[in-house]
Amino acid sequence: MTVDFRRRGFLSRRSVLGLLGAAPATAALSAAFPGAFRAEAAGSGQLNVYSWPDYFSTGNLEAYAKKSGVTPNITTYDSNETLFAKLNSPAGAGFDIVIPSSSWIKQLADKGLLEEIDHSKLNLASLDQDLLNRDYDPSNKYSIPKDWGLLGVVYDPEAVGGEIETWEDFFKAGEKPGVSGKVRLSDSGWETIGPELWLQGKDWNTATPDEIKAAGERLKGFAKHVKSFSGLDPNQVANGSIVLAQTNNGTARAAIGLNPKLKWVVPGPFSELWVDNYAIVKNAPNIDQAYDFLAYQLQPDVQLEETQYIGFPAALAGLKEKLPADTKNVDIIFGGKDLDFKKLTSFVVNPETIGTYLQVQTEIQAAAGG
Repeated sequence: MTVDFRRRGFLSRRSVLGLLGAAPATAALSAAFPGAFRAEAAGSGQLNVYSWPDYFSTGNLEAYAKKSGVTPNITTYDSNETLFAKLNSPAGAGFDIVIPSSSWIKQLADKGLLEEIDHSKLNLASLDQDLLNRDYDPSNKYSIPKDWGLLGVVYDPEAVGGEIETWEDFFKAGEKPGVSGKVRLSDSGWETIGPELWLQGKDWNTATPDEIKAAGERLKGFAKHVKSFSGLDPNQVANGSIVLAQTNNGTARAAIGLNPKLKWVVPGPFSELWVDNYAIVKNAPNIDQAYDFLAYQLQPDVQLEETQYIGFPAALAGLKEKLPADTKNVDIIFGGKDLDFKKLTSFVVNPETIGTYLQVQTEIQAAAGG
């Protein structure tokens, strides 16, 4: 099984804010994407997909090519910002399907970069209803869930001296001798600051810049306990160089596979649900082929294979029961036995506050000396 531990890397604060303003000039775009790929010209028997790297089962792609006679032409990006910049420029012409994360659906749609989904051409009945009609795309007007993950905590209960149940527990544990200096926080401003906002009873999507800054003050004080904001290697937790870490369910499961004494939790009162989504590009040149591919991808057996390949759960309802009986730590794939979707929230990029999140994150990392 391939497990994807990528973190959606961020461009600089200036770059992100620029993306949310006027479309970048062609010259600037060329500098940002030297030798940039251009999707194949429209024509019969083609499908141009812009995706995260290694994000489709090779077996499924081969089976689709055999079935349809069309081999998807896949080009990759390493961040949602790169995806946004490409689509919001002449270089984005020619793509049919993209895989944006839930946080960026609204921005892409507001810029007129996505087609409205014709639900009559797809069977959504087999999908987990908890993943549909989320606040980042009500009624799934522009997106169909592909797979999903969570912001949670993997930790060594012996090192932290007890159980982690809430984000307050997380912060208190990080201050303890033997834990301080062995803590990992996300490199994402909203994932770092969000837990404190939730503890204050605030919504990270509606918090004002002043509220975000105020919540960030606690994190600046906590920063002295943090060892790393970089992507988490499961071996770091397994060998004890990190004993308390914000991370996703896929990375946590890998760490627990290496060291079974570790634990995973999605702390309360709220935490993040991120969803990577299929979306059709506005004026997609091969739109019929795009729907054909999406219909194929939504088949239950294909969804099962995708889960086993990428290591994160596809959107198929009842997926857990369909996995092989010998799948290790299967509960962690789905966030844990008692995961409550009502206590999960998805971040939505807002041009009015994204700059504040990015700036405060920079200040937090500076306070940690990193």
